[in-house]
Amino acid sequence: MAARRILLVTQPAGPFARYLDRALRSGGAQVDRVVMNGGELFDWLSPATAWFKGPADDFDDWIRRRLGRGYTDVVVFNDVNPYSRGALDAARALGLRTWILENGYQRPDWITLETEGVNARSGLPRDPAAYADAATLPAPPERPHIGLITPFHVFNTIQHYTLIVLLSPWMRGFRYPFAVPIHGQVFGHVRRYVEHLIHRRSRERQARAAAQQAPFFLAVLQREGDSQLMVHSDLKTNRAMVERVVADFAAHAPAAMRLVVKNHPLDPGLVRLERDVRAVAAAHGVTERVTFLEGGNFAQLARASSGVISVNSTAALAAIGFGVPVKLLGRAFFDLPGLVDPQPLSSFWSGPQVPDHELFTRFRRRLSVETQIYGSYHNPWSLEGTARRVAERVLAPQP
Repeated sequence: MAARRILLVTQPAGPFARYLDRALRSGGAQVDRVVMNGGELFDWLSPATAWFKGPADDFDDWIRRRLGRGYTDVVVFNDVNPYSRGALDAARALGLRTWILENGYQRPDWITLETEGVNARSGLPRDPAAYADAATLPAPPERPHIGLITPFHVFNTIQHYTLIVLLSPWMRGFRYPFAVPIHGQVFGHVRRYVEHLIHRRSRERQARAAAQQAPFFLAVLQREGDSQLMVHSDLKTNRAMVERVVADFAAHAPAAMRLVVKNHPLDPGLVRLERDVRAVAAAHGVTERVTFLEGGNFAQLARASSGVISVNSTAALAAIGFGVPVKLLGRAFFDLPGLVDPQPLSSFWSGPQVPDHELFTRFRRRLSVETQIYGSYHNPWSLEGTARRVAERVLAPQP
């Protein structure tokens, strides 16, 4: 293992990278991390730092030179951030191993680690026949629930972006890579989390009432500005998704059917989506048949619904596991015949196709074994074990 030299580039907000550093070093690897902004500086707190202080346009050349200094592996978080993309392209041009962390496809108790790409760029095959022998793979062991994640995730996110803002006068070269403005990320998450604490019980009651008013379809929104919308879909905003779904619902859904639109739990709250949903529903004459939910238990709602409509959220993958029909409007790694309903949305309202349970069982087995690691980036009692399991897979002998 002494020959492995690993560069961590982009990483999840919070202290996870420090735990991963220790786990990789315990396995005999040498580890450095690229630091570009105040959030990364605070999250890292280690002398093993590869500083990038230049303008963003110089990053690709800088990372190519840096990786030429004897590194064997690169680890990034997601593959659409331009800094992650630059590191992956440079590493592959040099013949280095690449590892891509992402939020778990089977959240909340799992994280993702792939080598080729994540989400719609995942290396998982799109042909159902490729999963025919997946039942022979070892079954992932039963694991206890990780525990509370969202409050820690929100705290890490707020802290990370706040420090980017506060330390930006000393780290001017960093270019914020996401569509939602950084100040909006900070204040939006704070406001929305406070609102959640104040209104949690009433929102849960509203969601339970909605689940009891069948028949209905459930449309799940994405995190505004997320790469799932911006990169892996032709619908770039939640408003565009709502307009598409509500218009089609008004034109083609049975008159007795209702539509429930659920917001993403980690949306920064910069767009008043409830107002948008009400306005679009009114424009199409279906105000009384459309309900917007700010909270609520997704599993409960999905199981009670006639089907789930999503751009490409992994919540839809969970719905497939519940045996609920799913219609996708974007690109996703689980968009396989037999799992996702292939018919037009206009037909989905009247005759949603139930997923093939046997295919899903085989698909989930391969997905779990090849791409998922039990753990969390944010639950503080899970960080050490999660990092250890990631390090074990990264440092395992290559076939």
